Amino acid sequence: MISNILIYVDDLKHIEDYRKAGVSAFLFGLTDYCVGYNTYSLNEIENCSVSNKYLLLNRLLTSDDIDNLKSIIPTLKTIKGLIFEDVGVYEYLKDTSSNLEMILFQNHLATNSPTVNFWLDRLDSIFISNELTLEEIKTITSKAHKPVCLHLYGYNQAMYSRRLLLSNWSQNFNIPYQNTNVITDQATKVKFRAFENDYGTVMYSPHIFNGSELLNLPNVKYFYVNPTLVDLPQVLTFLKDLTIQPGEDTGFLHQPTIYKLKERSK
Repeated sequence: MISNILIYVDDLKHIEDYRKAGVSAFLFGLTDYCVGYNTYSLNEIENCSVSNKYLLLNRLLTSDDIDNLKSIIPTLKTIKGLIFEDVGVYEYLKDTSSNLEMILFQNHLATNSPTVNFWLDRLDSIFISNELTLEEIKTITSKAHKPVCLHLYGYNQAMYSRRLLLSNWSQNFNIPYQNTNVITDQATKVKFRAFENDYGTVMYSPHIFNGSELLNLPNVKYFYVNPTLVDLPQVLTFLKDLTIQPGEDTGFLHQPTIYKLKERSK
């Protein structure tokens, strides 16, 4: 049983199943501050009887959003920390007396140890990019000043757009609207899962990522499980035996991408 798994709560009814599987850290999307996830009101989150609760704020924020957040944060009672994308959250919190943990979650930017350590010197942890090889992740974790967070299981986020892509396509091409849709890239024929709300569109990878090979790495604060769009029995099977099931793969762990900055020597 892995003691440092952080799981996204895609359905409040699944919390007890996750607890029985040994999960003790839980991530909740805050309504109006997330895209690509099911979300909850602050009251719903605060009333969940679990410890180690984190709030997810994974979209780009406006000045008004930050101002609203300033009124929310002082009221938090049972929340351990914030996991966020917009550095405006950090800029606000660093000048307060808040004891909330701060974890930066930018899917595609933490690709090298200088970037990672820049933020670790200021924050409690950071999510490493989900587009790196196993060897690259080993290098970064070995050089990190603090324990980092690694994607362990679930559909990897391929892209995030502030635009309402599914609504736009439906209106402009007379396509019946579906919120959770499968989009096929015409050039590569790769299928992406699209998820839209009022704050934009997220596209997830075509296959469920299974990063169980990462579990032996040291210097990891949390291994992140995102069950969004995955059936509960399949998630529980993974948490039980950590083996690769049909429809799952190892993502970029053994397949380097060609469009990112490489780890550089000093």
